[in-house]
Amino acid sequence: MNNIIIKHKKIKNIYIRVKEDFNIYVTAPKRVSKEYIYGLIEKRKDWIEEKKKELKEKNIYDISKKELINGEEIYYLGKRYMLKVITSKEENITIYGKIMYMQINIKDDENYKNFNIRKKHILLDTWYKKEALKLFESLLKKYCSIMSLEINSFSVKKLKSKWGSCDVSKKHITFNLELIKYPVNASEYIVVHELAHLIEPNHSKKFYNIVSLYMPEWTKEKEILNNFFKNK
Repeated sequence: MNNIIIKHKKIKNIYIRVKEDFNIYVTAPKRVSKEYIYGLIEKRKDWIEEKKKELKEKNIYDISKKELINGEEIYYLGKRYMLKVITSKEENITIYGKIMYMQINIKDDENYKNFNIRKKHILLDTWYKKEALKLFESLLKKYCSIMSLEINSFSVKKLKSKWGSCDVSKKHITFNLELIKYPVNASEYIVVHELAHLIEPNHSKKFYNIVSLYMPEWTKEKEILNNFFKNK
């Protein structure tokens, strides 16, 4: 079992979390003993192992942890591509067939390994964001017309726990950059979901009726977001 990190706070309940470092984090009321906490962890060991399994499956396709070397698997719009790194003064990313070509100005020197890795990640993220901006501009134009809605602006950025968010008062929508790795239909669902908040801000029955009206099979797209990489 990994490390167990316990914090006592002025709270009423005990919270157990498994984070990406695979350690177990426990937040508990001050009166609760360590012995009780360890006993509770033992009782919940099956749940803890399941959470670790989910993290491992997620990390397999977590590009941020990869060195981006030749042969690496890269996902774009739900399709898998094999990475081919080409040292070049001109920097660009192109796709041909099932190959993603990364032209990048890096040094063939082991002393620059970490620098090269960071530079490749920056180039890939920049390319992902450029493609995501084009994708969501197109999808927003499509669904704003269908739903008779208008927004003032949108942005794409890395979000930790959400696929998207909608600032109703500013009519601004933010999309998670990670969506560019998933099939386009899944991104369409998030677009409809966030636009629906302009009509109904809360996740009420009325809200989901609106989503269903414009995307009757939205639950299938949500399932893709939840399980796409688990099935690889």
